[in-house]
Amino acid sequence: MSEITVEPSILTRDFDAPMHLVYEAWTQQEHLCQWQTPNAQVECVYKSADIRSGGTALHKMIMPNGHEMWLLTQYQELSPHHTIVFTQYESNENGDILPPSMPNWPKEIRATIKLQEEDGVTHMQFIWQPINPTQEEAEAWEVSRPQHGKGWGGSFELLAGYLAKQ
Repeated sequence: MSEITVEPSILTRDFDAPMHLVYEAWTQQEHLCQWQTPNAQVECVYKSADIRSGGTALHKMIMPNGHEMWLLTQYQELSPHHTIVFTQYESNENGDILPPSMPNWPKEIRATIKLQEEDGVTHMQFIWQPINPTQEEAEAWEVSRPQHGKGWGGSFELLAGYLAKQ
């Protein structure tokens, strides 16, 4: 059986904030719920947060219509203040991983955040890639590629606004 790989989606964003603050916004619970939603109408609530290499976090997003979406984040690497690597899964309120709600969506997607600072501006590269996708998952990923920046892009816009107030 051959391993299927797909090209990652790479999103970039510059933040008018020091790198340590951008890193903290990604790695401290009190910051995450201020921006880690697709838009300002979505509420974020953490149930647990052990944000470290090998740690996990469990939070829910509450949509304007009341629908709740639980997410389990497993952290593989945190290298202050340069790199964050995690995998996020749909889950239930107990942190049990559930199948994706979107048909044929990859079951496992790794996110890698790389940060660099120059003249007080932090350059962020967000690399998003399915891990060991099936052929159907790889095809669903490719079909959805033009939309990848919308959800995370909304979050990054909220992050920029949040950082500007810090």
